[in-house]
Amino acid sequence: MNTRLSILCILMLASAAFAGSVDVAVKPEVQQKSADIKKEEYVSTHWLRVRVTNFTSTKLDGVTLKWALYAANLRRGADTVNVEKSGEMKITVDPSGHYVDVETPKVAFDYVRTHSERSGRRSYKLVEESGKKYHGFHVQVLNGTEVLGEAVSESVRKHLK
Repeated sequence: MNTRLSILCILMLASAAFAGSVDVAVKPEVQQKSADIKKEEYVSTHWLRVRVTNFTSTKLDGVTLKWALYAANLRRGADTVNVEKSGEMKITVDPSGHYVDVETPKVAFDYVRTHSERSGRRSYKLVEESGKKYHGFHVQVLNGTEVLGEAVSESVRKHLK
């Protein structure tokens, strides 16, 4: 019984070791624009705060942090999600649990929801939704072509499948 338990523990530890040598924690940030715009127009700025933690015993020097912010196109008939802005940067992370915090540039998203506007004394016209709305993020830490760590928002994960 003890040998079975010890074999199970060894297998679990081995699978955890291969799960990834770098932990990528992402906190999406948002800033709403001022309230002096029309009620139906929404403008927001999004960016990511990324913490990369190195659990290996070697220093990660010059690894690449790739990030992307996705936007949903709200135009009628266009049910698409595209990369609104992406980028990459070189980072260095010391070994044994040290981390580095990185902030991506701010990206503006603006859209108009479906609403009606008065077009005359007693008539209204329907205004369709339009623009691009924030949909999610995707962050990877790469050493050459090898993926060391990754974080994806749930909405983008569904889209990437």
